[in-house]
Amino acid sequence: MEVFEPVAVDLRHYVDFDLAAAAGRRVFTTDVVAVDLLCLEPGQLVEARTLPGADVIYTVLGGRAWVVTDEAEVTLEPLQAVVVPAGVPHGLRNDAADPLIVQVVVSPPDEMPSSVAGPVPQPEQDSAEPAAERGPGLLDRLRRTLGG
Repeated sequence: MEVFEPVAVDLRHYVDFDLAAAAGRRVFTTDVVAVDLLCLEPGQLVEARTLPGADVIYTVLGGRAWVVTDEAEVTLEPLQAVVVPAGVPHGLRNDAADPLIVQVVVSPPDEMPSSVAGPVPQPEQDSAEPAAERGPGLLDRLRRTLGG
């Protein structure tokens, strides 16, 4: 039997907003579960999808999410979660004025839509692009989303 060594992961390193579309990054994958961090700008959505054999848990870390199924819609505030059972068509949207950060847990992981694996690459310190042209930095976005 292998010795298990737990390692803390800083989820701030996985926050990755994209002005064009919702952005997801893979945090963990095992044989039984996958965990992603999903970031949505105001007005963005994840189109309806069905995972026939996998349950999905959405937990809002910052912002406000609307999870929609054929039967209902639920609004999630920070630190609220919802389980979508296998086979239920569902989508996710951000109708709020603030960015949205959601942790997505899928089990089993085989049906999890693909995400970029690993943390967000850190930008070079000597960037020639002025900060004003790059837009708000990660810390500014996190403060706005998490209310700090």
